Amino acid sequence: MSSIRTNESLKTWLIVAVILIAGIALRLHNLDRYSIFFDERSTMVISQGVVLEGANQKEVFSTLKVTNSNFWETPQFSLRPPRVLRSFTYNENYYPRAFTPAEFWAPKTIDDYYEANNRSDIGNSPFYYLLLHFWMEVFGISDFSARSLSVFFSVLIIGLTFLFGRRFFSVNTGLIASAIVAIEPFFIGYSQQARSYSLMFFLTLLATYFFLQIIESEANKRQNTRLYIGYIVTAGLSILSHFLSIAVLLGHALYALLFLRTIKGWVKMAFSAVLALSGVAWWMIYGGGTYTLYTLNYQAALYKRMAETRPYDNPFGTILPATIGNVFTKALPLFSDLVIFTNGLTDALAGKKNVFVSLFIGVLLIIWYRFSNRMKLNVGLKAAVPFILALSGAAFYSNHKVQFVILSVSVFALSFIPDVHRQADSVQKKRLWMIYIMALFPTSFLIIMSFKNGHTYGLMQRYSGFAFPYMIILLSLLLQYYNSIKVEFRTLIFIGLACQLYFVSLRLGEFYEDRSPKYGYFSTPRAPNPYYEAAQKIKKLYQKGDTILYPASRYEILSEMDRTFLPYSIQDAQVTNLYLPKDAQYVQVMDTTQTTHILLKKAGNKEPVVIKKLKGLRYGLE
Repeated sequence: MSSIRTNESLKTWLIVAVILIAGIALRLHNLDRYSIFFDERSTMVISQGVVLEGANQKEVFSTLKVTNSNFWETPQFSLRPPRVLRSFTYNENYYPRAFTPAEFWAPKTIDDYYEANNRSDIGNSPFYYLLLHFWMEVFGISDFSARSLSVFFSVLIIGLTFLFGRRFFSVNTGLIASAIVAIEPFFIGYSQQARSYSLMFFLTLLATYFFLQIIESEANKRQNTRLYIGYIVTAGLSILSHFLSIAVLLGHALYALLFLRTIKGWVKMAFSAVLALSGVAWWMIYGGGTYTLYTLNYQAALYKRMAETRPYDNPFGTILPATIGNVFTKALPLFSDLVIFTNGLTDALAGKKNVFVSLFIGVLLIIWYRFSNRMKLNVGLKAAVPFILALSGAAFYSNHKVQFVILSVSVFALSFIPDVHRQADSVQKKRLWMIYIMALFPTSFLIIMSFKNGHTYGLMQRYSGFAFPYMIILLSLLLQYYNSIKVEFRTLIFIGLACQLYFVSLRLGEFYEDRSPKYGYFSTPRAPNPYYEAAQKIKKLYQKGDTILYPASRYEILSEMDRTFLPYSIQDAQVTNLYLPKDAQYVQVMDTTQTTHILLKKAGNKEPVVIKKLKGLRYGLE
């Protein structure tokens, strides 16, 4: 008997290894082929203690001159917003100066890192930036190394999903769920961004893994100190990885309200919650998040103003007022894309008549399944009815006929969730409630916040991505349940799922080609990183006596936190210097005569050498 168990265990871990290898390959493919965009640019400079636009590098890019302010005189009229900090006794004016990479890479203090995080990312995700800093200390500064940290945690999500499914349901549940996570375009897409999303998805899933064991151990009065410690650490770090992780912890509180029955358990959970939140409380009061709440309130007001005055023509994309219709339209894809059966269907399907017919046929399939045993029909004809029903809608659909058929089949396939719940034992039913809460609560939280703030900007899949692992576990339970239904219905579902996987693979292909606004933000493929290419060319061509010229672009300033201290942006210079040797003495200056080119002025030559034309390549800023 032990030999059989050993063989089964070996087989299981071999399958897990294959799933992990496939997941790694899918996440590493084309990892650094396309340029970093604005958010990733922020990520890389923040991790090095640098503020975009140089608020903590003023002495690098400029020379300070102090003049008498003549504060008793009537100030000149100006439409420009006032500076954050002023003096009534003198004026501070910054004038451009030449600088070197060695000066750019001057040692940073802890206050520099705080200011970089606060100004460039509203004080969010400090734990992620800390990890990324040391990650790039080991692996070097490059697009590949910056993004590979997200790959690392995305692969851990695959493994943790297997452990979660196996621990609370079955080995097969864990295997199926981890396989879906490995190929899920959402996880692959965010594994290739130098942002904190993969880390926060991993930590919140791990916190739930500890939390559910705590609730069950309290019910059985088992020793659980290690579980509490694990929960405190992971829950606390998850909030320090992204503030929206609080939605997951609120989901835990809701589950505890339903299933935690002991006073002692409530006291320990309350104490754990305080400890878990103590890290972010310290960060907000004493660390780099001191202006976070102020900035969040400012952003909420700004987005609401954009929704009311410039819903389609603003720097942030489409932002609509939070009406019931607008919120429903924005939230529906967030729910449907959680389910691999319906992933992407809301983007592809059009026409109210088509949708109504497809949903109606899905309901007919449900009715036929529930009541077909009462019908006295030929066995062959009865077996054919589900296929006839599913395909009959094709005569009515005016577009995307196959995908509307898939929608009908998906409605039918998802109707078995109550059956899965009914067949579960009492322990697993409680666990299923955890799955339901965690699958639905993050998006519901965003909907509530959307109505509270008066705009739809926050309704994005990446902000509710915590829900994916739980919905995937529920789908893995469904896929196993289908083996217990009649062969014709099972065949219909698996054919529909196979067709849907084909369309999902097309979306994944679009992502790898950088033509996927859903997962990659861009419909036109980006070029390779122009700043990295410029740095390599500079290292090759620069000689003593040369001067590197950076374009002095001007970008729209949206808040005081973004304000430049010079009358132009220095981001092009900052990002290029990320890829230059830290001890280099290359002479660099800002060229206020142009806004598009990085140039190299050779000593004794009148015409500079074009290093890189940046127009159209500053992704997220143009």
